[in-house]
Amino acid sequence: MTSGARTRNVGAFVRARRAGWDRLEALAARAEFGRLPLPEVRELDRLYRRAAGDLAFARGAFPGSDAEVHLAQVTARAYGALYRPRGGGLARALRVLRDEAPAAFRRHLRALALAAALLCGAAAAGALAVILDPGAANLLVPEPVREAIAAHRMWTEHLLQAAPGVSGSAIAHNNVTVASLAFALGLTAGLGTAALLVVNGLLLGAVLAHAAQGGMAGPLLAFVAAHGPAELSALVLAAQAGFVLAAAVVDPGEWPRGAALAAAGREAAPLLAVVVPVLATVALVETAISPSPGFAPWAKGLVGLGLAAGLWVFLARGGRRGAAIRG
Repeated sequence: MTSGARTRNVGAFVRARRAGWDRLEALAARAEFGRLPLPEVRELDRLYRRAAGDLAFARGAFPGSDAEVHLAQVTARAYGALYRPRGGGLARALRVLRDEAPAAFRRHLRALALAAALLCGAAAAGALAVILDPGAANLLVPEPVREAIAAHRMWTEHLLQAAPGVSGSAIAHNNVTVASLAFALGLTAGLGTAALLVVNGLLLGAVLAHAAQGGMAGPLLAFVAAHGPAELSALVLAAQAGFVLAAAVVDPGEWPRGAALAAAGREAAPLLAVVVPVLATVALVETAISPSPGFAPWAKGLVGLGLAAGLWVFLARGGRRGAAIRG
């Protein structure tokens, strides 16, 4: 089958069956958050069985197509709505964190790699710019940070003077805002998400290099060791979600762009469900542990590496048992 013929056949298949898939997804979503009347439960079961047949057909006729991927997600969600034990909103949130977020993370590793490459590459560029031309710090490093480094003091000392709950809430609000922007800017075909990563990376690299030139690398690294790895991990995850949206904008495949964007939003949302609690934890660590002289630098480093490693291990391994059962 030629590529053009395959595309036409997939498009005809989607147009003929899409109304049933959309209805199935709507019923499954309602069932996850409450009880359905008996007629709708029967309809859900009937549509699920039909969609499972469509999925089997798509896997044979159109392997690797957007239609196959979408059907796999819809039938998995309907299966969960029909056969998982009932639970309230908390149970649903826990399922998203435990099963859906790790699965979405693993399905979009290329988006993750792109986000990590942009952030790390920009950080390296920012550091190199300051190393090769110290005057570049005047452009890349904020003035209050330059002044603090010149005075050989940390610009984060105010965190020790503020109540952890107050300063922590402000830090969490700022971090969640940045993460939300990284996600939402995926609607710019990913250009905004990429720009946000590059700007943050340039700033990070430039500040580290300028601090090293000013003899403040040790105190800075001691401060960021406890919260920095998890904070940067959360930013990369939010950008991964943004690039999932961007893929639907750039190449919606066999779907209308609006439908592709809606599906991409549902796919990426579980990643943000992980990002928010991670950033809340980061805010607590940044106010209670990072600026405290009561924790040795090595202890802060262990906390930071432990938080980040725990996050990545969870995402890499979480939800596999449930996915195997559904498969």
